[in-house]
Amino acid sequence: MTDERPPADTDTVTIGILFMGGDDEAGRARIAQLEAIDPRIRVVQVGYEEDHELRTARGTPPYDGLREKAPALSDEQREMFAAVDIVVTLDLPFDVGTVAPNLVLVQGVGAGVGQLVSAGLAESGIRLANAVGVSAVSISEFAVGRLLAFWKHFDAMAQAQAEREWRASYGREVAGTTVAVLGLGAIGSNIAKRLQAFDVTVLATRRSWTPGMTAEHVDELFGPDDLHEVLGRSDAVFASVPETPETVGTMDAAAFAAMKAGAWFCNVGRGSFVDEDALLDALTSGHLGGAALDVFSVEPLPADNPLWTAPNLAISAHSSASVERYVENLHALFRDNVARFLAGRPLRTEVDPARGY
Repeated sequence: MTDERPPADTDTVTIGILFMGGDDEAGRARIAQLEAIDPRIRVVQVGYEEDHELRTARGTPPYDGLREKAPALSDEQREMFAAVDIVVTLDLPFDVGTVAPNLVLVQGVGAGVGQLVSAGLAESGIRLANAVGVSAVSISEFAVGRLLAFWKHFDAMAQAQAEREWRASYGREVAGTTVAVLGLGAIGSNIAKRLQAFDVTVLATRRSWTPGMTAEHVDELFGPDDLHEVLGRSDAVFASVPETPETVGTMDAAAFAAMKAGAWFCNVGRGSFVDEDALLDALTSGHLGGAALDVFSVEPLPADNPLWTAPNLAISAHSSASVERYVENLHALFRDNVARFLAGRPLRTEVDPARGY
């Protein structure tokens, strides 16, 4: 990455908090902590947020048909974008290099940054950092909890209690099974760590794999070309893969067919990773024993989508992360990246805007 930062003699470095700000005591404390990094820093809070459906659609190209759906900027937002050097945000307008000519660094608030990439960051030479790891612990806890709930028949037990029936439902033992983790980033690594506590064999795939590579908490590590072999050996599969043009639709009909009969699948990464029609077919046919989805190709999931009534599918509304510490963890990461950026040091979570990861 090129080391583009405000020159040392710049009088002011304007930082915009566009999302997850706040005018309460905690919000004011976060601003004070930002300003303490460098005496040149000036912080402005002006929200910019697009609707969930547009944000999801902007995750994968092409984007041209979406421009007319983007919200018009208010005068306050235009003034803010014209001034900022650095922002922390969930969304950005298209052609942000024109709207924000001084912008040199964007801190995303999530691990996925596809919607930010679509703003033209690479074309404008704007550096990008994501928030990978901020919610890795809570998401991994959620994902493993979903598996336990399915294999231990917790839903059936709850139903029996609701019906006041003494009806035994015996679940499966987790120890001794083989579980796969697709995508060994912060979330996937935390899932693998928690799985090993249950005495399972953990298989994992990593995009940057080379022969002989190993990883902590993983028994066998593979590259993406070995996907079907990994799927065929696994009793359960977790996906936490970033969204790129290469990952869209990876879990297609052939991938689900490669899974063991009766196996279980969970996606806590990006909705575009899964061909949802293929997943529906695998569940309906009974080839797939069950699944859990926290992310979808279109969010919110439309009420008439057949996934709502798919057999043995647990749905959550992109809510696997815990919010109680998210904001503080995010702003701690943001402050660290701002300090590193102003000092000319490598960012902790820099993303290549041209590649999306």
